[in-house]
Amino acid sequence: MRITSQIPYQTLTSSTPQLNTAAQKSAAQWHKADSSGVITYDQVEISEKGRQLAADAIQSHPAKYYGTAEINEALTHALEGEPAEVADAVYGIIESNFIVDGNVNDDDEKRKALLEMGMSQSKYIAEHYMDGEQADKFLKTMNTIAAVATTRSIDPVTGDIRYNLPSSRPAGAPDDYINPSELMKQADPETYSRFKNDISLGGNGLDILLDFAKKIPQHPEWAEQYKEQTAQNDQLLKNTHIQNRFDAADTSSPAAFLESMQSILADSSLKDDAYLQNMHEFYKTLGIVKS
Repeated sequence: MRITSQIPYQTLTSSTPQLNTAAQKSAAQWHKADSSGVITYDQVEISEKGRQLAADAIQSHPAKYYGTAEINEALTHALEGEPAEVADAVYGIIESNFIVDGNVNDDDEKRKALLEMGMSQSKYIAEHYMDGEQADKFLKTMNTIAAVATTRSIDPVTGDIRYNLPSSRPAGAPDDYINPSELMKQADPETYSRFKNDISLGGNGLDILLDFAKKIPQHPEWAEQYKEQTAQNDQLLKNTHIQNRFDAADTSSPAAFLESMQSILADSSLKDDAYLQNMHEFYKTLGIVKS
């Protein structure tokens, strides 16, 4: 739910989103992919007093994606020192373009297109807000999350949506660390189901987990199979290459990026205005357009 506050304003008009850079205002317009018409949004020109109030207003923020300890640490490090709007834009990409379970249900093509848009939006952020090694590590992390998104599957029995995450271990854990609950999920699905059910009912599943742990020494094949499957999954994610139809988008400036993304959309079979709205939300979060 988006929480907003009432703020004083000077004018209220219906027009295309406006780029904050004055020289680029006339260059970027939001065109529908299937027509020459212009998508219009309500634009608020906020007074100076309104801007001061808005700075302290309650705002909604995208949920922070964790994934694994390594992914979380990499994102936190890449965003260290960045303005809040950049962090919001990054987590917004993950929420709206990569892991989009709440927004896109059974439309595989739409999920794929949004994911590709998110990869190009990540590239834009890296080029305009980061430098050198920071940008490289950020893009590598976002590409890992995008690869995770491609592993989406639905449990035919429970309807739960699952993703294959790269292997992870707590800080300070040995290299051969095995997550006991993940081992249980692979080696004993029935016990794992009871474990998850106990947690969902308010328990901690500790007794079930401890009982399972006592069985591990008697079944060395469990650990071997787990390590083998984990290595295969890590290799698959590492080698995942996503063909991005937006890869050639011009990220040199806000106006150029917007116009080239529009052009690619117009030349494709993607006719849903939701894609342009996704770009608008991305720019709005970064403060490039006024909402």
